Order: sequence, then C-alpha cells, then structure tokens
Amino acid sequence: MNFHSFLDTLILLGALQGFITGFLLCRSEEKYAGKIIGWLLLILATACLKVYLNNIGLLSSQIGSLIDAFVPFMIIMAIGPLIYFYCKSELSSGFRIQKKDRIHFYPVIIDLFQHASALIFLVVLLLGWANPRQNNFGQLYDSYNVYADVPRWISLTIYLYFSFKLVKAYSKNQYSNSEPRTSWLMELLWVFFAFDILWLCYLVPYVIPSLTDKMLGWFDWYPIYLPLVLVIYWLGIRSLMINRHSLSLMRKNGKQLPKESIDKMMPLLQKSMTEEKLYRDPELTLTKLATHLNLSSKLISAAINQQSGKSFNEYVNHFRVEEFKTKLIQTENKKFTITALAFECGFNSQPTFQRAFKNIAGITPTEFAERHNTVA
Repeated sequence: MNFHSFLDTLILLGALQGFITGFLLCRSEEKYAGKIIGWLLLILATACLKVYLNNIGLLSSQIGSLIDAFVPFMIIMAIGPLIYFYCKSELSSGFRIQKKDRIHFYPVIIDLFQHASALIFLVVLLLGWANPRQNNFGQLYDSYNVYADVPRWISLTIYLYFSFKLVKAYSKNQYSNSEPRTSWLMELLWVFFAFDILWLCYLVPYVIPSLTDKMLGWFDWYPIYLPLVLVIYWLGIRSLMINRHSLSLMRKNGKQLPKESIDKMMPLLQKSMTEEKLYRDPELTLTKLATHLNLSSKLISAAINQQSGKSFNEYVNHFRVEEFKTKLIQTENKKFTITALAFECGFNSQPTFQRAFKNIAGITPTEFAERHNTVA
C-alpha cells in the first residue's frame, strides 16, 4: 500500500463512520436535534465517498462516469442550514423545521444543476441533436464544479455567522442553567469555522484557472477531506455522547418527579406567573425563581419540561408574549412602540423578544400589530 492509498483508506473509513453514526442518529426517536446532526453526517460521508471512489479510479470508467454525472454525491449547500437549524433545535426543545424554513435549502439547486444538465445532455445525445465528439460539455461540466465551490463556501460562512450570533444572543439572555448546551454549540461552531478557514485557503488558488490543475496535481483533495474525516469522527462520537446524555437526564428526571410532585409544583409556578407576574422581571433566572418558591431549581426545570415540554426560558417567555399581545391591542397603549411594550413585559433585548414572539405566535410582532391595526 503506497502513501496515497493509505490516505484514501482514511477517507473511506471517515465515510463509513459518517454513514454508521448518521444512520444511528437519524433513527433516533427521542431527540430531534440528533436527527439534524445525523443528516449532516450523511452528507459529509457521501462527499468523502465521492472523493474515495474518484481517487481509486472507479468513477473513471464509462459506467463510473455516468454514476458520477447523475448521482448527487455533493450536497454541500445544505451543510450551513443544517448547522444553523441544529443550533436552533438545541436552544429550543420545541423547534421543528417547518415548510417556511425550506427556503434555506433552495440553494441546493447549485449542487443539483450539474446533474440535471448532464441528464439533459444525455437526452440530447440520444436524440442525435449533438455530436458526442464535437462538443465542450465535459469542459463546461468540470468548470462548473470548480466555481460552484465559491457559493458553497459563502453559504457555509454566512450560516456559521448567523449560528454564532444565535448562540451568543441566547447565552447573553439565558434565564436558565444552559451553559453546557451553549458550550457544546460554540465548540461545534468553532470546529466548523476552522474547517471553513482551511477550505478558503485551498479555494483561493483552486479557482484561479492557471492553478486549478496544479492544485489537484500537487495536493489532490487531501488538505480538505482528511480534516473533514477528523470532523466526522469527532462530530459523530460527540453527538452520540450528547444524545445519550440527554436521554439519561430525561429518564433520570422522569424517575425523580412522579405525577403527584408535578401536580403540587405546577400550581405554584402558575401562580408566580399569572398572579405575581414574576416574568416581568427582565433579570429573572431559574435560581431566582427557585429561591422565591423555596424549591430546587432542578425540580422546577424538570417539572416544566415534563408538564409542557418547554425549557424554563420558553416557559417564562410564553407569559411575556401573552401579556405583550394583550397590551398591544389596548387602546391606551397605542402611543407606545412595540419595543417599549416588550420591555414592560419582561424582555430585555429586541432580538430576544423578536425570536421568542415568532417561535410562540408563529408571526412577527409587526405582523401581529398590523392584523390588529395597532402599529405604533
């Protein structure tokens, strides 16, 4: 086995690891976020498999070339959205990818365009409308593959930026003990950011026409896909560990809180919100509420989660949003801005309010105000 064969074997092992871990996570019925990571791993594994098959020559034969032309091994434009939605699902237990979110995956057409073009060209050849020996479709196909990496890199970079922004905003305005969760997400984002920088260093000379073939001749795709193999192994193992840890916590909490305990605790929580209106305190934390009720913060968090499926943060924001909607439609409050009313209800930042309102109400605060003709 020569050195290149050894490197190709490492890429194959990374692909197999990605497929195995990805399928395990996708089949998980317990955690939605795990399914998203599962799909991400499957996409990364498929890309590694394509490089391996190409390097060992299986895609150079006539049949292999047809498979390469028509099978979309590279669905890179979906990676950024999946990372972003994974962060959202980890920060909000009730988050699900909805129809309105599908727009984020429309740019995948960039990955599929070359395969659709190959299919159309094959039909044209079969109909005799083009000479198979006198056309430059192959050259155009290869050139498209080179320059398609530019929007792919831009897409990943943009979604990493918004994912960083999302996690940092959540950390700044968190109301519960979610540090382990946000620490894991920041770790994930920094790993992909490091890969993003590495990809850029390779991409800049690669897209220069005079250097494209030289880059492939000197380095092939090893500078990108060997680090990607490490990412697959790390992401797969970490995701499985986190998934199992989350399930064990759910089972543990379920054993700690029988129905009788929840029935006693929830009325106290409800009273603290509906009568005492503690949610109006922008600095309300899980610890602060636990001290007020003389209860354990872990028991409160578990009770809320078991009863409503919400985190402490989501539970508190629900009352804030409901009061905001009530205040907004009152005539005497028309002189106030949306932001001013949101702050009165306990929110301490505009982005947090906008995000919480849309997650709960399904529309933006402005859309809600327009429907009730109360825009200030």
